Amino acid sequence: MSIRVGVALYLVKGSIYYNTPSYFHWVLVASAAESWASQPVRALELKRPFNYAGYAHSFDSYDISRSSAFRGVVHLFMTSNYTLNSFQAMIQSNFPAYDSGWRFPGNYGPQGWTCATWILQILWHLLGEGTWVSNRQFEQTYTRILNLGGELLEATNNADYQGAVRVMYF
Repeated sequence: MSIRVGVALYLVKGSIYYNTPSYFHWVLVASAAESWASQPVRALELKRPFNYAGYAHSFDSYDISRSSAFRGVVHLFMTSNYTLNSFQAMIQSNFPAYDSGWRFPGNYGPQGWTCATWILQILWHLLGEGTWVSNRQFEQTYTRILNLGGELLEATNNADYQGAVRVMYF
């Protein structure tokens, strides 16, 4: 049985008052269903809980489209190398929530430790083990996902609608 893997993008709006920019919060999502329309999906997330100095993992299954901040999914790949449970277990055991020092290779990527850095570190591992095969250079991953997120914001016709979920293909 194959699972599909993608990045759900949530728009966090900036504030003119606090001089903060808008940005996408990235959530790694996986599903054994044939379409992203089938909810709930497994959400593997790095987030900063309130009243907590660092980051924490969140592994949960929920309907990703329920949030008003949700913009869509960037579909990355399908694989039969993992089940949902083994995929989550691999991430839990190999990719801690704290900053492990991994940084995006090349000149274009997130600065510091973020949800995007954490997911890119996981994708780098999946690329290395042959689970994720892409015809793009890895260094293009960050900007490609951001560009597809921009297209989701503009509601272009390039998006594939799978129920309430807009999907862009990496």
